[in-house]
Amino acid sequence: MVKALFALYPLLQGDYKAVEKALEALGKAGVDHRVFPTHTELWGEAEAVFRALRAAYEEAAGEGALVLWALLTNACEAQDPFRRPDRLRRFNPLGVARKALEGLEAKSVLDIGTGTGVFAEAFQELGLFTVGLDPRADRLEVARAKVPGARFVEGRAEALPFPDGSFDLAFFGLALHHLDPIPALREAARVARRVAVLEWPYREEEVGPPLARRLSPEALRALFREALGGEPRLFLEEEYTLALYGA
Repeated sequence: MVKALFALYPLLQGDYKAVEKALEALGKAGVDHRVFPTHTELWGEAEAVFRALRAAYEEAAGEGALVLWALLTNACEAQDPFRRPDRLRRFNPLGVARKALEGLEAKSVLDIGTGTGVFAEAFQELGLFTVGLDPRADRLEVARAKVPGARFVEGRAEALPFPDGSFDLAFFGLALHHLDPIPALREAARVARRVAVLEWPYREEEVGPPLARRLSPEALRALFREALGGEPRLFLEEEYTLALYGA
């Protein structure tokens, strides 16, 4: 299954006949699609999606010169580094999500640095209202295709676009070491009752970030003390470290 986002731009035309012809062709192609003011989304089996895109282009081109822009958001699943089988085994998303929620009566979660929505998908499977946030629009498009039941927002962890107390849990899944950690932790605590940070174990490995980019347990404690005034509970597992603060 693939999802495509595309838009047509007629050249030297003042009307929308080309766009109308393209949409008519989509209807005849029989693929699932939604029309937005700025673009159109369609999804389905790869061959059907490509046939529909070609038909839309050919019909529109009959009205004159045009440009077609298209983005395939999940055509190359194997290239998604967040969903490599070895990484999913190591950071078992459902297992990590359950541990992050341990002892917390939660209905909502904000997955900060969601990437392509791996942990957002796990939280949603556990029945939580799930919002994923990431600064990269390309990753969010993949996340929307992979986890259609969640909500995904483009934004930065250091300035979250949510009111105080919006969530029960704010979760950083292998993301805090990429951020400015003090404002990111303060923002997370502002919008959620509990903050959870998943981090790589503090040791040199062939996979994952170099040791200099990882946060040791001592560094995590110090960051929480500086940002929030207290130390987190730490779970030091063989494959990862999980810090929980609040609630």
